[in-house]
Amino acid sequence: MTPAKLHIVRSWIRARRYPRALGVMALVAGLLASCNQPFDPRGPQNPQIVVYTVLSTDRTVQYVRVNSTYMPTGYDATTFTEDTWISDASVKLIGAGKTWSFRDTSLARPDTSRYKFPLRMYAIKPFVPERGKAYNLLVESPTLGVAQATVTVPAKPTIGLASTSVSMLAQPLSAAPDGTIEFTVDLSSTTGGYTNHLYIYYDVLKGSRWVEERFEIPLEPIPRDTSYSLDQPIYDQLNPTSLSKRVTVQFKAGYFQKIIKKLTTIQYVNTHLIYKWIVLTVLQTDRNLFAYYKSVRGYQDPFSIRLDQPLYSKIDRGVGLVGAYALDSLTFVLSEDFGGNR
Repeated sequence: MTPAKLHIVRSWIRARRYPRALGVMALVAGLLASCNQPFDPRGPQNPQIVVYTVLSTDRTVQYVRVNSTYMPTGYDATTFTEDTWISDASVKLIGAGKTWSFRDTSLARPDTSRYKFPLRMYAIKPFVPERGKAYNLLVESPTLGVAQATVTVPAKPTIGLASTSVSMLAQPLSAAPDGTIEFTVDLSSTTGGYTNHLYIYYDVLKGSRWVEERFEIPLEPIPRDTSYSLDQPIYDQLNPTSLSKRVTVQFKAGYFQKIIKKLTTIQYVNTHLIYKWIVLTVLQTDRNLFAYYKSVRGYQDPFSIRLDQPLYSKIDRGVGLVGAYALDSLTFVLSEDFGGNR
């Protein structure tokens, strides 16, 4: 008997003595056999309406993208280059006792590396959603059915400037670098997330033409940077709202001083420069938009994919996003004798 046959006989004898071992061997054999079966991780495709829109208060035209789900022939979704726009859809916005109908339109695509055709979508103009109002977006397609979602536009916030900060905004060059410029913001009760940004606006003479520009004032990092360097600035991100809905925003006078010094002594040395005003912008998102943002940016970068929860969608009989944001601001006008004007 050859060594190989002798090994098989001994294995059979051990299996006879230990029936459980025989069962384990059969299970392993079955698993090995199943490895030869084809596996497709994509699964079956169920055609659905995909809706994307973000209503906003800072523009007079609103867009809605209506497409269908798709399945690439291979496993790389980026190889799919066909147009999935649903051309037979009827898109309506219902709210405040009125109904608005969208019309199909197209825009030039900024990046044509994957898709060569223009962006096809539905639009209404002129239209600006009212703050604090709820709207229902209704999409009807003879081929794919009906999808709808409701969104509430955040109401107007209350923005205030601390009285102790007025003099530092008026003449930041005279303030102590660690002086704090403080704003308070009372957010809407329906706000899901918010972000604040502070800018200094100025006019600069370029040749024979005055050009308006702005420079964003960064936040103070943790740990503190007493040099107030502009090399690695930190700006506010989209934050969740608190139960009180009140937000305190603080900036250091040292950053104002560094910005004015950079503009007047480095960037625009040999030309006229006039500082005009300082603007705090407050962007409030509704709960749909903020939840979607946190879902797709769970690791705060554009490359990670979360496997512990599905993408956020509040669309009935469809997928995608129907959200809204409101943009407001507080403007502090600077005097003609503002330090740095020339």
